[in-house]
Amino acid sequence: MTKLRLAFLCALSLTVFASQAFAHPMTIKGTVAAIEKARIQVKTGEEKAGEKPEWSAIDAKTKILRDNKAVSFEEAHIKVGERVVLLVDHDAKGVMTTTEIRLAAQ
Repeated sequence: MTKLRLAFLCALSLTVFASQAFAHPMTIKGTVAAIEKARIQVKTGEEKAGEKPEWSAIDAKTKILRDNKAVSFEEAHIKVGERVVLLVDHDAKGVMTTTEIRLAAQ
């Protein structure tokens, strides 16, 4: 019974550590391909021919910086073709959520 408990605890700890290893922040640099209030699509130049850039969700927790100044989504006036840097995090299901959007001064 002790060996069974030990095996269970080892399996549980590996599962927890593995799920944390896959959920990590990433930096995406490129140009805005499309923008909506709830999501942003950034073209990095690394897309394969015929492949569209991935979308990243924008939520109330997403911080938007224009020239290092925090602004609202409406104040940012994000335009297609504009250079952008995203800090994104993805969960175990692969959903990418933008934690920060960085834009140059206008």
